[in-house]
Amino acid sequence: MTGGKMDPVLLEVVRCQMQGIVEEMGEMMTRCGHTVFVKETQDFVVALVTPEGEVAACSKRIGLWVAIGQNYKAVIDAGGPYREGDVWFTNDPDESRGLVAHLPDVFGWRPIFHGGELICFACAFIHCTDVGGMAPGSVAPSAVDLFQEGTVIPVTKLVEGGEIREEIIRFFLRNTRTPERCRGDLLALLGTLSRAEERLHHLADKFGAGTMRQALYEVLGYAENQARDIIGELPDGDHEFWDYLEGDFVPGGRPVRMRLNIRVRGDELTLDFEGTDPQVSAAFNIPSYGADGHYLLVLGLVNYMRTVKPDLVYNSGLVRPVRVAVPKGSLLNPEPNAPCGARQATFFRLADIVLGALSQAVPGRLPAAGCGQGSIMLVSTPEVSTGKRVVSIVQPLVGGSGARPGEDGTDGVDFTTGFYRNIPTEVLESETPVVVEVCGLIPDSAGAGRTRGGCGLRYSLRVLSPGSIVTSRGLERFRFQPWGRDGGAPGDNGRNFAQWPGGEKEPIDKINILDVPPGGVVHMETAGGGGFGPAWERSPEAVLRDVEDGFVSPEMAESAYGVVLEGKGFDAEATAARRRELQARGEGVARFSYGLAREEFERIWTDSLQRMVNDATGGIPPSIREHVRAELIGLIEGGDIDPARTGLEALRARAAEILDALKPNGNRSRSRSR
Repeated sequence: MTGGKMDPVLLEVVRCQMQGIVEEMGEMMTRCGHTVFVKETQDFVVALVTPEGEVAACSKRIGLWVAIGQNYKAVIDAGGPYREGDVWFTNDPDESRGLVAHLPDVFGWRPIFHGGELICFACAFIHCTDVGGMAPGSVAPSAVDLFQEGTVIPVTKLVEGGEIREEIIRFFLRNTRTPERCRGDLLALLGTLSRAEERLHHLADKFGAGTMRQALYEVLGYAENQARDIIGELPDGDHEFWDYLEGDFVPGGRPVRMRLNIRVRGDELTLDFEGTDPQVSAAFNIPSYGADGHYLLVLGLVNYMRTVKPDLVYNSGLVRPVRVAVPKGSLLNPEPNAPCGARQATFFRLADIVLGALSQAVPGRLPAAGCGQGSIMLVSTPEVSTGKRVVSIVQPLVGGSGARPGEDGTDGVDFTTGFYRNIPTEVLESETPVVVEVCGLIPDSAGAGRTRGGCGLRYSLRVLSPGSIVTSRGLERFRFQPWGRDGGAPGDNGRNFAQWPGGEKEPIDKINILDVPPGGVVHMETAGGGGFGPAWERSPEAVLRDVEDGFVSPEMAESAYGVVLEGKGFDAEATAARRRELQARGEGVARFSYGLAREEFERIWTDSLQRMVNDATGGIPPSIREHVRAELIGLIEGGDIDPARTGLEALRARAAEILDALKPNGNRSRSRSR
């Protein structure tokens, strides 16, 4: 060590050893988990965390890619005093100040001592398949508050001196529909933390506790410097973008907008969400508490950093230069006890928004929008022989990725949701009385372009037992298509169908809680990714290969790509003529192609009008604000108010009138007398 800094060779050796520990933690979690969502999909995170709560090492190869920006400070401060052999846990979004983002994510942390000195915490979360609440799986998009989503566990000591506190675990398991499997997953978490302690003790014996602790801080600083280098390469400026959740379960069913301005100044960056819609009484809120670098707000940015520099040091130092400005009471920073079960729909859309803004800073380098969906399909069904109810995740339903500037998108897997591993059909069918009848790609679902988007996914599930329930939270892109880039077409929408015994296949709405009769089949289709560049610039040979592979139909080859097929090849002369027609009709190349539904919506609901409505209802308590805002929107759409003529102050006055009308007569009269 020189000048207070560790020798760089020693630092790299210790860093690699710590990385090996978290990778082993992930392997142990996978091999010891009991539910398919832990052992197959790997919905968990493992990490080593400084005593102050910053993630210094986390798995890159296994589990979810959402550890960067997780901050354990609030839960560490709420727990303790810490002693060897203790483990604390919680699933409370509010006491954890946004570390927990929805109730199924159960976080545990174990202090690691060496020679009586605290080195760090071994930490992990697992997604418990069920923690109670109104729906099997604990997540219903229609939930109106946190208490409908399950049992809230405040920061609590689960293990004391190496012994599990059985009264705590009994209480927790009594409030789940899957107690045996939930216990198995919790024991996997505890075993993983115990293994981390064993490995860290060996490492501390070798290098010393002081060296270990110093290495944690220095690898954070190293990652921070790498992040500053990447941000410093972006041009200074403000880069705005917005997109929508489709709002099917929000009162009024209106799209919910997230608006972002990425401000780049030197080697620091601010994610400013001013103009984002208020929180909703549906399960799409993200309880971020406005924390700088919050892990669900920076996912798209971290993915960009990893793409630019794949070998960067992967820890929370990457978001030290990232500031967050997010209005209190908004979708991304709600008041306490807001429903948040389906918040993955929100943070996946948010990752797309970050990429949309960054693509203006570095044009020609980032892809079009992918399906932007990671819907979790779940079934609750009784076994016919025993009557015992099985509650299981069926599959994470994702779709195609957006086309890249130089390559096609990936089919059936979006970049943003790529950490969701699929659940093998053989495993699902062996553990649950269901049959997977279809799992494949959807022809013509990808946005056309010079490089085409990825195809969406078709998935059909037959339920065998009576009394079965299917949920599928976070379904998106049924209305607003994944946008294309630089002349590329948007991807196709997702859709659902049901086919009950003796009936035809019929379209259904997005699923909340769906009762399925025995023999009934639920058909799901996910969105395709947007295309990149004009479709008439795609080589005819590539289009022909897509037709041969079943990704593109002959009809779409001609109508979208201008390739006229002839026998087993294409007619070069007719293709050239058809492409000239398409190019003439193109009327320029749009930077973003949003699709007809969004374009029609924004002809009325311009950026300025949406911001005016939010400003006019600011300061009203969330549940009341939602009603006042809906009334105000109805008046605008009905033609009773013309904001372009009357302006913001008139909107505020009308909002005040709507609010005043809700008050009891005595309050109204007193308000007027003042």
